[in-house]
Amino acid sequence: IDRRVNVQDTPDKGRCLYTNEVSDPGQVVFVEKPCLVALPGLSQNLWNHLTKMHEATPLQLGTVTFHFAALLSELQLDKTSIGVIMDKYVPDPDEEPGDDVVRIMQSIEENKELKEELKLDEKPLDPRKLQRLVSVWRYNAFSHHRDGLLLYDQTSRCSHSCDPACFYSIGEDGALVLRSRVWLEKGDELTISYLHDQDLLKHTAIRQQKLQHYWRFTCACSRCKLYLKECRGFRCRDCLVGVWYATTANVLEPCRVCNCVPSQDMTEKLIRNEDEYVLLVENLDKTDLPDIETVYIANLIFKRHWFLCVMDTMLWEGSQEKNVVDSTLEHQRHRVEFHESFLAWCREGKEAEPRADGGCQTKRRRLLHKAKP
Repeated sequence: IDRRVNVQDTPDKGRCLYTNEVSDPGQVVFVEKPCLVALPGLSQNLWNHLTKMHEATPLQLGTVTFHFAALLSELQLDKTSIGVIMDKYVPDPDEEPGDDVVRIMQSIEENKELKEELKLDEKPLDPRKLQRLVSVWRYNAFSHHRDGLLLYDQTSRCSHSCDPACFYSIGEDGALVLRSRVWLEKGDELTISYLHDQDLLKHTAIRQQKLQHYWRFTCACSRCKLYLKECRGFRCRDCLVGVWYATTANVLEPCRVCNCVPSQDMTEKLIRNEDEYVLLVENLDKTDLPDIETVYIANLIFKRHWFLCVMDTMLWEGSQEKNVVDSTLEHQRHRVEFHESFLAWCREGKEAEPRADGGCQTKRRRLLHKAKP
């Protein structure tokens, strides 16, 4: 891995990972095994104890995995492995012990059997250090298939982008395979998405809200800086064919078919409708296909909007499970059309060529190597 990538200090994001090689789209950049693993079976009694605590009074992070991994690290790892963890990024290195850390330490202290099993008399816990370990696992770990966490030495240095240069997959053995999404030149930064694929479809304000809530930073990637938000399309009320796209300032751009511009009152009304629809879609029950179908069909306002793709995904998955072929194909086609018109446009930025129907035709940049003879 060290031959393929290098770590560089950046003024605004700390240490980041860069490639030493040229990569085609889809090519493996590197494969990395986890340097640390935290699985419930490694200390089942401790896992069960934390789970019971969480069920009685939920932990603030909404899961026991980070505190479990922190305790496991402190109690079972040697100084070298602890050093690897402590070297990872956290937003606040001098963070005071949180209420959950204090509560967990107290509960373990009161449980004589667990305290003896963990040998706390020989190796007492330091609340500040434990809090730091919790934060390291929270901000750097990857989920494991079996309800645990994995920590990778190099991949943990990949910063986030809403239009990432790379994507990854994790095998049953925990090995992480990092692949390029686009054509990579030597010296390009290796970025991944911290968000789920479906969240990447959403517009900037929602993405940044999630990133700020879970990772405590405001994304400033090239996609977040785009003025025009092609994931927020409103059906033109004049020609009913074209699309009004929203900007970061909630201004609707002229229709690309009839060049009509909505009035300010119309714009404000549409933006309010969008806010209401966002809440409606976010609260849909994925298992209630008739309700999703009702909301989907009732839409007369939006076109090429991210939450239509979210509903298409729900209906596609539900139709697959019920083996409804026509519906499965229809919603999959809508999803493909959205990805082609929107995600490709984001990657190409200003080089995109808008089509009259609201889609786009992109000039290929960095996606393909020059033609070989």
